[in-house]
Amino acid sequence: AGFIDPGFNGAITLELSNVATLPIAIHPGMKIGQISFYAMTTAADLPYGSPELGSKYQDQAGPTASRSHRDHD
Repeated sequence: AGFIDPGFNGAITLELSNVATLPIAIHPGMKIGQISFYAMTTAADLPYGSPELGSKYQDQAGPTASRSHRDHD
């Protein structure tokens, strides 16, 4: 996930990926990310979770495995 869409409701998942060939250690309290919020000037035409969108992650309660396979149904 790179963005949190307007209308999303649920737990936000932090995804980590090490694309290097060496391991990277992370420790409790280490700063490993950031989040930014932007004010919208108008409401979204179709907010995330709208029935027409088929939103796969609306109301997720915790980390959720990819549901991209639902795109091929």
